[in-house]
Parts: sequence; structure tokens; C-alpha cells
Amino acid sequence: MPKTAVVIAGAVLLAACANSTRETAPALPTPFPEIATTPELETWVTESILAFRDTQQSDTFIGFGLQVLALSAGLESAEGHGSVLVVTSTEPPSGWFATPLGKDSVVFVVNAEFPLQDLATEEIVDIFTGRTDNWQALGGPDLAIQAIVPLQGAESRSYLQQTLLGDRKFTSSALLGPIPEAVLSLVQQDLGAIGFLPLSAVSGDVRLLSIDGRDPVQATGYPFMFEVLGIAPDEPGGIVRDWLAWLQASN
Repeated sequence: MPKTAVVIAGAVLLAACANSTRETAPALPTPFPEIATTPELETWVTESILAFRDTQQSDTFIGFGLQVLALSAGLESAEGHGSVLVVTSTEPPSGWFATPLGKDSVVFVVNAEFPLQDLATEEIVDIFTGRTDNWQALGGPDLAIQAIVPLQGAESRSYLQQTLLGDRKFTSSALLGPIPEAVLSLVQQDLGAIGFLPLSAVSGDVRLLSIDGRDPVQATGYPFMFEVLGIAPDEPGGIVRDWLAWLQASN
């Protein structure tokens, strides 16, 4: 998968008075420390970096390079010293540094015009294993269910496989959404579609379902939450270490 490089940089610049000499902008650090993450956690990482940047009182630029890669490619990048940290929910290889950074939720999304607002956990299992294939069986309209699932290895899919499905498999009739934007687009196009992805990756006009009466936006008691980890062959230093410490103190 080709990577998308996103540079997030911020500066605190001194204001110039009308009669003062022109200020010289601080030099950019070269290179920016590279952080790798997956498409599902890109928004989570980006927002965390921007929030950290806004808390810093500095007269120099604070910047990170962000590599958005499949998990296997992210691990290879860290092993080859192309990135200093991988943000994921996957346990690291033996001997690697690992630290918890926060949490995200796996949420279930349907078309904005779909009438149901809440499902039971057992109903979610039946939908995504193919046991229930029509919304009418769940009190909804007489409409075929179209499950949308992320690619194998995506954080949300791995989490549900381990915690909800166990030995059962996702239905073979599910459509694949290779990135969060694809999951959302497929749901928006089909009134009978239902997909899942991390809460941080949700955008656009979709409806978030409550599960067992628990609203996913209100994290307390919501059943499907996973831990976000920072992993690396060696413990990072410098500004990346500062960011990790800030994240842990904020959560």
C-alpha cells in the first residue's frame, strides 16, 4: 500500500511591532521525527499531535512526519528506522517498547435515513456472521442487510474478532471497506448497509447506533473500546517522548 506522508508542524512566532526590525522565523528541525500509523487511527493520531502542539510554549517549530501505512508496513518502517514509533492497537513484537496512549471506540454506523437507533450485542453478532440478513427480523424495515467490514488486520476488525466473534467468521457476503472513508461511503449509498470503524474516524452524514442502550459518544459503559498503543523497537526520545508523556497525562 503506498504511504501518505503528512507533515504536521506548528510554530510560536514573536509578533512584530510597527517600529521593530523584522523577526527571523525559527529554523525547522531536520528531519522531522517520523511516526507511523494505520488508516483507521490516522485521525486519532493527527488530532493528538495537533492538541499537543497547541499546549507547547516554544519559539521553535514543533513538527512530526506522519506515515499512514498498513500495519505490516509500519512495523517494517520502524524496524528499518524509517519511523521512530508505530501507533496501533496491536501488541508489539517481543522485546519492543510499548506504552498505552489512550482509547478509541469501535462504533457501528448505518445510513442517516435508517430508522433503527439501537441494537443488542447479540444482534450485532448475528448481522456480521450472516445469521440475520434482513432488518425486518430486528424490528426494522423489510430490507436486506448489507454488512460492511474493514480489511483483515484493521484495528476495529481485529478487536471485534477477538472480543465478540471469537471462532466465528465474518459473513462472506460482507463488502470490504479498505479505509474508513470507504466504509462510510458504502453506508451512505445503501439504506440497508451497516459498517463499523473507530469513532475517531467517523465523518460525514451517517448514524451511529447505540449498543445495548449505550451511546458510543458517551464512553462510560459503552462495550466496545480498545486501547491505543505506541510501540517501537526502542523507546523514543526527544519531542516524541514528550508527546507520549503528554498523552498519558491527558488520559
